[in-house]
Amino acid sequence: MLNVVRPGSVFVILFVGSVVPLGELVGSFADSDSQFVALFSDTANTIGYLAGSVLLLLAGLAFVWFAHALSWDTGAYRAPLMITGAAAAIGMVVASLAFATVPLSLLFGSFFSDPGLESGQAVLPQLGYVAFSLGGMLPAGVFIAIAARTPGLLPRWLSAASYPVAVLVALTAFLFMPFALFILWVVAATVSVGRRRP
Repeated sequence: MLNVVRPGSVFVILFVGSVVPLGELVGSFADSDSQFVALFSDTANTIGYLAGSVLLLLAGLAFVWFAHALSWDTGAYRAPLMITGAAAAIGMVVASLAFATVPLSLLFGSFFSDPGLESGQAVLPQLGYVAFSLGGMLPAGVFIAIAARTPGLLPRWLSAASYPVAVLVALTAFLFMPFALFILWVVAATVSVGRRRP
């Protein structure tokens, strides 16, 4: 048996740490080009978005670690949990790369007297949101549903609660904030499974 406390805790810390600086950028999905130019015109924002992007990338990698630990002794359910966990992680990594591109380009440009990426300042962050919500949170919702169906993995109360959480997390692209439920679910799974494993 693998303990899930460390990977679950690391993932939650990195994920929450990434969402805090990325919040305004992610919340600007479908805004005008001028809105994104204004966001990136502030150097503090640019550095914050870059830091948030790196933390989101690390959170994606930590989620694979969490999925590995959670699914360690689940028999036939291990492969579906690992596949959906890896798919969610890939979505987070792709999103982090899209979120990081404009800030990284602007910071490099400021070092070398080059304006950096002038066109695409709206497109790349919005691609990041789509990658995060559809590429990351949709498979994360499936991961939660599979974990709920895995016999003996979660306590009964968490299995029952996991189904509506899975649906809401999968709908992040349309409802925006349900990804917060994803974090709460990981915390609940980490604590409840961690208590039963040495």
